[in-house]
Amino acid sequence: MLKLIEDRRALVRYASLLAVSALVRAGTVLSLIPLLSALFAGEAALPWIALLAVLVAAGWALDHRVARAGFTIGFELLNGLEKRLLDRLRRTPLGWFTAERTSAGRRALTSSGRELCQAIAWLVTPAVNALLTPALIGLGLLPFAPALGLVALAAVPVLLAAMWASMRCVRAADDAYAAASAQAGERIIELARAQRALRAAGRAGTEGTAVGRALARQRAATLRLVGFGLPGQLMFGLATQAVLVALAATAVLSELSAAQVVALLIVAVRFIEPFTTLAELSPALQNLRGTLARVRDLLNAPVLEGAPLVPEPGAPALELRDVRFGYEPGHPVLDGVSFTVERGTTTAVVGPSGAGKSTLLSLIARFHEVDAGAVLVGGHDVRGYDPAVLMARLGIVFQDVYLFESSLRENVLLGDPGADDERFRAAAGAARLDELVERLPDGWDTRVGERGATLSGGERQRVSIARALLKDAPILLLDEATAALDTGNERAVVGALESGGGDRATLIVAHRLSTIARADQIVFLEGGRVAEIGTPAELLARDGRFAAYWRHREQAAGWSLVH
Repeated sequence: MLKLIEDRRALVRYASLLAVSALVRAGTVLSLIPLLSALFAGEAALPWIALLAVLVAAGWALDHRVARAGFTIGFELLNGLEKRLLDRLRRTPLGWFTAERTSAGRRALTSSGRELCQAIAWLVTPAVNALLTPALIGLGLLPFAPALGLVALAAVPVLLAAMWASMRCVRAADDAYAAASAQAGERIIELARAQRALRAAGRAGTEGTAVGRALARQRAATLRLVGFGLPGQLMFGLATQAVLVALAATAVLSELSAAQVVALLIVAVRFIEPFTTLAELSPALQNLRGTLARVRDLLNAPVLEGAPLVPEPGAPALELRDVRFGYEPGHPVLDGVSFTVERGTTTAVVGPSGAGKSTLLSLIARFHEVDAGAVLVGGHDVRGYDPAVLMARLGIVFQDVYLFESSLRENVLLGDPGADDERFRAAAGAARLDELVERLPDGWDTRVGERGATLSGGERQRVSIARALLKDAPILLLDEATAALDTGNERAVVGALESGGGDRATLIVAHRLSTIARADQIVFLEGGRVAEIGTPAELLARDGRFAAYWRHREQAAGWSLVH
C-alpha cells in the first residue's frame, strides 16, 4: 500500500518523527525513576522536574508534528489510491464486476479512501508508538535495573503474542459477521425495492423470506463474534497481569532502595499502558485490515490488455467464429455461434428471450471474454485490441440507458466531447431530441437527474442514440435501441442510424417486425445456437423457425391493435 505514496520524502519525514516521538515518550517514563527516587529520598528533585517538563513539552510538539505528517501521508495515500483504482477499473472487464465486487468498489472509492486517510494519524501513529515505546522503556531500564530491563524486554513479545492470539480468535468470527451483515443489507435493499410486488401478493413480512433468513444469519454471526471475543480478552488480560506481577516481583527482589523500588513499580505500570492502548485499537485495526483487503482485491483486478491495431484491408467489419460463452461453468449461453457482418450492411439478431442476443453484443464490445472461439473486428480478434482503440470503432446503444446527473447537452456530448455545434445539432435532430428540448424548461442545459430520472424511457433512448450518431463509429451495436419509441419516431431514428455512410456495419438486436424487415441479414438465435441465417425473404420462404417467429409476432401485433 505504501507504493501508492509518490512523495517518499514525506514518508521518511513521518517515520523519523514517529521514531523520535516514541523515544521521547520512553524518556518521559524513564525520567520518573530519578525524579521519584529523589522525592522519596528527600533529595533535590528540581532538575528532574525540569527535565520531565522539557520532555512533556517536546512530546506535545512532536505529537502535533507527527499528526500533521500522518495526515500528509494519508492524503498522499488517498490520491494514489484513487488514481490507481480508477485506472484499474477503467481497464477491467465488465464481467468481473459482480454485485459484491461493485459494492466493494463503491466502498473503496468512497468510505475506504477516507478510512485509509484517517487511519495513518489516528490508528497507525498510536499503534506504532504503542509498539516502540515499551521496547525503548525496556532498553532504558537496563542501566537502572538490569534484571528488570531484561524482564521488560522479554515481556514485549509475550504481550504481543497474547494480543495476536486474542485478535486471531475474533478474526474468523468477525469475517463471518461482515459477510452476514453485507448479505443482510443487500436483502433489505431488495425488500424495499420489491415492496409493491410483495404487498400486492400479501407478503409484506420477513418471516420465511430471504431477508428473514439473512437477518437470522446475522444474529447468529453476532453471537459467535461475542463468544469468540470473550476468551481473547481473557487471555490478553491474564497475560498483562502476569507481566505486571513479574515486573513487580523483579523490582522488589532487586538490591535497590525502597524509594527506587517504588519508582520502578510506577514505571512498570506505565510500561503496561501502551499495550492496553494497542488492545483498545485492535477492533479499529481489524476494520482497517478488512478495508485493506477490499482495496487490494480491486488493485489486483484483471485488466484488458491489447495493442492499437488497425483493421485489415478487405476484412469483414465483424466476424464471429464458433463463439462459446457462459456466465457460469457448465451453463453455456452461446454455443458455437458463427456469422459475418460485412461493411455497409445491417444484420438483425432475432430470437426468443434467453437466446443469448444481448450477450453476443457484450462479447463484441469485450465486456466479457469468450470461453472459446473468436470475435473479430476488422480482421483482428477483439482480445488483441487496446480497449480504447476497440471502443473507438464501436458505437453502442443498449436498451438499459445510463445517463449521468448533468445537463442534457453534456450527456449527448459523451459520444464526442469535441464535436462542434453543427454536428451536435445534426445528431440530436436525427435522434428526435430537438422535439424534447423544446419542452424542457432550460433547453439543452436542463439537468436530467440521476440515471436520467427526469426523462421517460423513450427519451433516454433518444439521448443514447444521439450519442452513437455523434460518435459516428464504423460499427454500430444496437440492443433494442428503439423499443421505447413510438412507431413514427422509431422509423425516423432507424433511418438515421442506417444512413451513416456506405462502410458502416450495423448489428441490431430487435423484436419489432418493422426493424427486422429492413435488415440485409437475419441471424436467428435459439438456445445459444444459430438456428437459421439469411435475408428476411429467404427465411420466410424457408418456412422454418424464423417464419414461425415472424407469424407469432404478427399475431401479437394484430391482437394488440384489436384490443
